[in-house]
Amino acid sequence: MATSSLQEATAFLESYSNAIAAVAGATSPAVVRVEAARSRERRHWGPGRARVGHGSGVLIDADKGHVLTNFHVTRNSDKVKVTFGDGKEVEGDVLGADAVSDLALVKVPAMGLQAAALGDSGALKVGQTVIALGNPDGDRVVATAGIVSAIGIELRGPSGHVMSGLIQTDALFNPGMSGGALVSARGEVIGINTASMMEAQGINLAIGINTAKKIVEQLIAGGVKRPRLGIAGERARIYEGLIKHHQLEVTHGITVHGVEDLSGSGAAAGGIQKGDIVIGLDDHSVQGVDDLHRALAGYKVGDEVTVTVIRDLELLKLKVKLSSEE
Repeated sequence: MATSSLQEATAFLESYSNAIAAVAGATSPAVVRVEAARSRERRHWGPGRARVGHGSGVLIDADKGHVLTNFHVTRNSDKVKVTFGDGKEVEGDVLGADAVSDLALVKVPAMGLQAAALGDSGALKVGQTVIALGNPDGDRVVATAGIVSAIGIELRGPSGHVMSGLIQTDALFNPGMSGGALVSARGEVIGINTASMMEAQGINLAIGINTAKKIVEQLIAGGVKRPRLGIAGERARIYEGLIKHHQLEVTHGITVHGVEDLSGSGAAAGGIQKGDIVIGLDDHSVQGVDDLHRALAGYKVGDEVTVTVIRDLELLKLKVKLSSEE
């Protein structure tokens, strides 16, 4: 009986091991090392081992030679060196980079390359098996395996903005694996490795591939354009008397210290003034700058929104046409 159970367990583990090896092997040719021209910069951002200047990348389009990696890998560089798993080195051009999403797109010469298959991060479920791949040294692809432990995680990225909707996994991201692939059991890339939070017992975070696809489209089109109100401000507590008087559901808002004077759009055109306290954007409560950024993520440049502000003792609702951050 014991021998039979051992044989069954061994067969299962061998099958699981072979499946992991097969998925890793199929995706490995598309996983590269990316080294920025200014790789002497070694500034850290945020948690763990995310490091400026070098990391990994994933070839997502063989015909166009498009490699997806992290912004913090390519930061301040127009050129990068891309090394494939077989040791071949080529020069790549940084087509575009976006600090808010921590993504960058690199173009390398098209030369019979093998791109990774891209999946659907929106279909992920907690508990699913994932494999993290990277090419930290340029001479080999490394792999770790684990599960999706959470979805929709937030992290403050290299721009200072909060990155939302991240995938949390216990598949360890070793140094140099940033920008590499998080792969599903189907052999499809469902995330781009971005940070390892070593102080939090090895929690590792990846950018969902659905988010990455949208950013890539915009980078190819000339750059990511995000909407903004056009204000400068900071989080501040609202007086208890105002909360009771207006029956507010918030206790904090953004005190406006400055307003951009833009033609035809933005806060100034909508009537927002210095000293106002912003507490809402349409149906979204705004109790700080991070709340505002989260709310704005659901809009596009040119959309008109209703901004709720407190001015002195009044509660005002102002129509504001969102401007571009550029």
